[in-house]
Amino acid sequence: MTSRRPAAELDSPLGRITVFRGPIGAYVPLGGSTERWEFVLDGSEILSVDGMGTPGYGARGQLKRGVDVSLLGVKGRVTGRRSLGPRGRFVRLEAGGTVFVAGARLPRDYVVDSSGTELADFNGTDWRFRAAEPGIVAFAALIVAADLGVTLMSPLLEIF
Repeated sequence: MTSRRPAAELDSPLGRITVFRGPIGAYVPLGGSTERWEFVLDGSEILSVDGMGTPGYGARGQLKRGVDVSLLGVKGRVTGRRSLGPRGRFVRLEAGGTVFVAGARLPRDYVVDSSGTELADFNGTDWRFRAAEPGIVAFAALIVAADLGVTLMSPLLEIF
């Protein structure tokens, strides 16, 4: 990464997470740029993301194709999809045997693991963790920093 200036700082139950962002590759007109994101907790990288778009709609666009990640040193991938029905809207991170899925549900969205156990629920930046551990906190930080809530939001809400 070319710059080590923090792009964001997020408070978590485990401490302050610092997010570093920097471009990788060339800027593409109408497509924006792809970036490398690093999430650092107490001086240690807990998550890195290679090829994420800019926060919000740029990041959502990259999730359709999938983005390479490293969660606690384990290589993986984050994907996402958006649809009219709440079951079709999700953000999924899979690294090794670890799987986290954020899904849409009113009034709060939720995160489950591969067994379907609910680990956290959230509404925007307001998160409630059942048990805070580095993996789920890193996933939550990614959703907040990349503004991936737009992926979980109904497309119908943009009309009104």
